[in-house]
Amino acid sequence: MEGAVLLVIYFFLIVIIVGIGGIRHKIKMRSKSREKISLEKITVLIPFRNEHESLPRIMQSIENSIKLPLEIIFINDHSEDQGVAYLEKHTEMLPIIVISLPPDKFGKKEALRYGMEHAHGDYYLTLDADVFFGPNYFAALEKLPAAHMLILPAILVGRSKRQIWQEVDLHIMNAINVGLYGLLRPVIASGANLLFSKSAFLSADDYSTHQHISSGDDIFLLRDFRKNGKDIRLISDSLLAVYTYSPKGFVAFLHQRIRWISKTRKVKDHFATILGVIQTAFSIAFYTFLGNYLFKEQYCELMFLFFVKTGLDLIFYAPYFFRFNRYKAWVAMPIYQVLFPIYNLFLLIMIPVFRAKWKDRNVVS
Repeated sequence: MEGAVLLVIYFFLIVIIVGIGGIRHKIKMRSKSREKISLEKITVLIPFRNEHESLPRIMQSIENSIKLPLEIIFINDHSEDQGVAYLEKHTEMLPIIVISLPPDKFGKKEALRYGMEHAHGDYYLTLDADVFFGPNYFAALEKLPAAHMLILPAILVGRSKRQIWQEVDLHIMNAINVGLYGLLRPVIASGANLLFSKSAFLSADDYSTHQHISSGDDIFLLRDFRKNGKDIRLISDSLLAVYTYSPKGFVAFLHQRIRWISKTRKVKDHFATILGVIQTAFSIAFYTFLGNYLFKEQYCELMFLFFVKTGLDLIFYAPYFFRFNRYKAWVAMPIYQVLFPIYNLFLLIMIPVFRAKWKDRNVVS
């Protein structure tokens, strides 16, 4: 049966990348460096635009923290709501300053660089304004090995049961990224939770090559650090995770996903492209077999292929889902398997015609 051959290939791929790679990453992420990062040397940079609804969550996380970094800088990107007023009212007795971009500058990338001009730390920690985290988050940073860049976990949380499936593809992508780091190197990073050295940034940043692209400060920075041979670690410790809610409504979700796809294409990472081609080819083969079995009314073969593949995913991705308590998203994986081809086809159709936006601005790619 052709489907059985496909399952054997998939089994070896998932064992190597997610299984073996996932084990190796635990050793690799903390190796070589005895020096630890001092919390007193970290400046947190948080760009925000029209985040009045989200700011109370991140402020509550900061207030509940058992330790705090050297300074936290909120950079206002021309907000039109009451976010700045809220921050100014709630930042007393905290190492927080609020600054605003000049009239001739706008966008997250410019906001981060403007924040760096006001920073005093030797390390920059970038967070999104809509994240929240546990009271031990900052304290856990002190246990990290000194490195040029540390990719920290950013976890998507569905706002309702109907949105749980939206978590699945990101968790799978992150689990694969963890495995790839264990075997070779990571291919993605999230600016929602990214720690890097100021000196390494100044020597590696190649801003002029992507300044015209609205999104992608994180993935371009990963590219620049990699090209310059910097020490990059990927950490998947749950204490160091930040969480963010999924977008409200399907249109907002579509904006987010197409924005992510567009910035990934612009980096021109051939290794990531090859992996994407392999994944796409396997998905096409898998769903082609399912469709063929359905057309021929070979229901036993169809069920065997679907449930064995889904079972492998449930087994091998479980450690990553469970590490961040995403049990409901893990249970939703079979539903995601059914929705995946429809979801992917819809994205492919929409990419050429859909103009993605971020904070009411068109994304330039």
